[in-house]
Amino acid sequence: MDTKIHGADQINYEGINGDRYWFYEPYNYTGIADIDDRLSGFPVAVFLPSHRKPQDTPLIIGLQGMCAPYQWNHFIIPTLTQMGIAVALFDTPFGGERSLVRTFTASVENEIKPLIERGINFDTQLLAKVFEKTALDIKNVHNFCCEKYHLSERLGLFGVSMGVLFSGYAFTAYGVGDRLLGTIGHADLPSFANSWGRGILTDLAASPLGNLAELILEKMQPQLKPMVQMLRLANNLKYPDKYAQIFNPMSYIEKVELPRKARFLVGAEDPLVDIKNAQSCAKCFPDGECYIVPGLGHGNSKFGLKFTDHVRYFLGTQLGDW
Repeated sequence: MDTKIHGADQINYEGINGDRYWFYEPYNYTGIADIDDRLSGFPVAVFLPSHRKPQDTPLIIGLQGMCAPYQWNHFIIPTLTQMGIAVALFDTPFGGERSLVRTFTASVENEIKPLIERGINFDTQLLAKVFEKTALDIKNVHNFCCEKYHLSERLGLFGVSMGVLFSGYAFTAYGVGDRLLGTIGHADLPSFANSWGRGILTDLAASPLGNLAELILEKMQPQLKPMVQMLRLANNLKYPDKYAQIFNPMSYIEKVELPRKARFLVGAEDPLVDIKNAQSCAKCFPDGECYIVPGLGHGNSKFGLKFTDHVRYFLGTQLGDW
């Protein structure tokens, strides 16, 4: 399927010039034309270092968490370009300009409301398509940047939270990238879902009581109905159904061979990521490590200094030889 690419428009972040493109590739997410059309186009922002020959310049493709706009990854641009590394950022389905409501808040329950209002379930079958298309997008963005800017073939995949799972799926299932660099997340889908969907609420949501609750909410407080779907989704990821097994990055771990490597940075105080799960996930890679940061939580919506400073240092140490 051919991708239509429009642009580039000139953009600037903290004095660093970049190019913003618009990619469009029709894709069947739901079978409903206007929804699929809205999810099929997305922005891609590319930033290049000014002091290195293109053919010697590696590329990092960065993905944010579920429904988060790519701009939340802006803070990595100065660090990487100063190191002589190019950066490409883009919105994943339901995030930023690729969402149905474009709130730019990363509030999943708000982003999926238009689906629920049209009778479409935000379930593992749909999420499998999101993972699949995001992996293809990573490949397309990489190929485009190499052809357009004549970059080195070296590629690193950087992810934040859910972005680690997106990147991890492309890394393991498709063999894309030389390095997987994940922050406040890891690549084991069921254990990740178990930690952020902990407690009995997800099990209740998946039970007949959950169906009853959904019917009651639809009549009494319809604005809360998306939360039941999110809890049910978390349950189907904790105990993977056939679709969740397909897009679990660790289902393809045997494809990862040296010298490819994976590194994870997680916070000791993160309420959504279990550090033991992250450490176990890292050990599954032929060259994998997990670093635990004391006092660090799950970042925040503004990505304050504490989180960003740790991530900048992490990228500097893991890519210093590039």
